[in-house]
Amino acid sequence: MENINIFLYICLVRYKALNHILRKFKKYNISIILDIEDSAQDLFDEKNTSNLKKISREGLKYLCDKNILNDVNTYVRINSQKSKYYEDDIKTIKQVLQKKSLIKGIFLPKVENYLQIENCYNQINANKNSVSIVPIIETKMGLENVENILAKDSNKMLIEYVHYGHYDYCLDNEFWPFPEPYHFKYWEIVKDINKKILDSKKKYIHTPFPLIENENIYWSSIKHMEKNLNMKEINLSLVNIDMNYINQPNKIKEAKLKNISEDIDYKRTFAEKIINEYLNKKSKNKSFSLSRKRFIPPHLYLGAKKFLNK
Repeated sequence: MENINIFLYICLVRYKALNHILRKFKKYNISIILDIEDSAQDLFDEKNTSNLKKISREGLKYLCDKNILNDVNTYVRINSQKSKYYEDDIKTIKQVLQKKSLIKGIFLPKVENYLQIENCYNQINANKNSVSIVPIIETKMGLENVENILAKDSNKMLIEYVHYGHYDYCLDNEFWPFPEPYHFKYWEIVKDINKKILDSKKKYIHTPFPLIENENIYWSSIKHMEKNLNMKEINLSLVNIDMNYINQPNKIKEAKLKNISEDIDYKRTFAEKIINEYLNKKSKNKSFSLSRKRFIPPHLYLGAKKFLNK
């Protein structure tokens, strides 16, 4: 674990459960990303989405007021600047920073140009705070512009990490199915963005691992990053965690990569399966579903729907 850093996404809708999570994993020095964006939405009920966003902002204030985040590397993922919730998020961030809450950085979604980073940084650091911006590259335009974005930061140093958002990127590019960690296409995308980030002397944070109870592919992915992508420091983001994702096994069986099937019947069947699993497993207070094999975010559901509607 010496060269592996974990960034754990926490759904702020259930913010009072955070104490238990922190106690369980405190000795492993895991950074947390308190999420006000993807995990606080309801695809089918805009009113409920607004309520979940409000609960999440209140949760952030509660955690800061109760000093629960002391001695924890804390980041916050806010809504994108195109979202109607962005200004409320910024207002909340500024309120908790005024109380000397220790937030290390802001994960900013759908970054496509450097001006977005500068504007967000200036808004939250108006009182001479030193909160960094973690741009999330998750659109086609964002990946095309990432070198230019990072070049503009060479003197200002507002950015330490850059995060790749695989689900939004696949949705924006209309991929179906979405490439997974056992697909060549998945690693082609990761290799491209990682090289651009490393060339700019920034640190890459990997997209969340999508599979459940599949430790072999998880550790095999880490081995692949070390061996093939020249990563000396591996920064992983997770949406669920257990001890099998922390304690490295003595032996790792390297997963064999394969091409994504182009069979139209397979694509249609898989899309229908994802839609059914998402709808059957989703709760009213969560935007994502968990099947027996995978984490199903709303992007995957929307990608399946878009494919079937073509």
